[in-house]
Amino acid sequence: MDFLPVATSIFTLFILIGVGFLAFRMGYITRSGASGLSSLLVNVAIPCLILESMQVPLSSGLVYSMEVIALIEVVVYLVSFISAIVIPWCLTGSVFETGVLRFMLIFSNLGFMGYPVAYAMFGEESVFYVTLINLPFGFLVFTLGVFLLRPDLARNPDLKRIVTPGLIASVLGLCLLGTGTTIPSPLNESVSLLGSITTPLAMIVIGTFLAPLPFFSMVSDIRVWIISAARLILIPVIVFLITSPFVTDPLLLGIPVLLAAMPVAANTVLLSEEYGVNAELASKGVFISTLLSLVTIPLIGIYLLP
Repeated sequence: MDFLPVATSIFTLFILIGVGFLAFRMGYITRSGASGLSSLLVNVAIPCLILESMQVPLSSGLVYSMEVIALIEVVVYLVSFISAIVIPWCLTGSVFETGVLRFMLIFSNLGFMGYPVAYAMFGEESVFYVTLINLPFGFLVFTLGVFLLRPDLARNPDLKRIVTPGLIASVLGLCLLGTGTTIPSPLNESVSLLGSITTPLAMIVIGTFLAPLPFFSMVSDIRVWIISAARLILIPVIVFLITSPFVTDPLLLGIPVLLAAMPVAANTVLLSEEYGVNAELASKGVFISTLLSLVTIPLIGIYLLP
């Protein structure tokens, strides 16, 4: 990809993060308000975007594309799992801190950043593939993710947490895709309008999340820098090297590689707080990786994506 279009797309999104950051710092958005915006994004806007993107004709070419995406995602998770085993093992920390570091490496910010960044770089068609990649994410976060954070509490996963509006929208979207059904008007127009707020709302929410974090204490842990480098650069580069000899379609190769380069998932902090592990370490990971992604995502786009 050329530098200017990639950089322009990414910097446009990060300007919106800055808007959210300043709005929180200036008191226009409170902590409870930010929580409400986040809930609106996750439970309304993204599910509507998913439903809209899945209303496409099912063809043999699309089935092939879905199979390719699924295979590449297997590679992504294998690379992430191996990285999560090896890299934190080399770093000092308690058992629970190691679990947080492993969570950071496996789970990227697909929801808040994956959709808007892919949309900015690949267009509307990318939303369908991001949805496919997102399908196993919620299940893995609340099963494998909880096990990594608290292996002593993860024997009975909470199904209410797994069955989210995003997952329901994904399943309904697959039904629409498989049957060739479309949502009737004017409901479809409403779904489309709600889905269209995903990109600006997601970026603003990320800004409100970063705003209250103390900068200097966030940047002092060398482990977070190592994990962020692996999350943002090492994993997508390895995925690209493994898959690029076999996948020539720029969209099918580019979207999984791009999503593999997303920063640490915001869920890392939320679940760390809920399960009583090191939420400060998780906050550092989200903060540093999100800031670094301002540089690394354009670099991935320029040097790896066709």
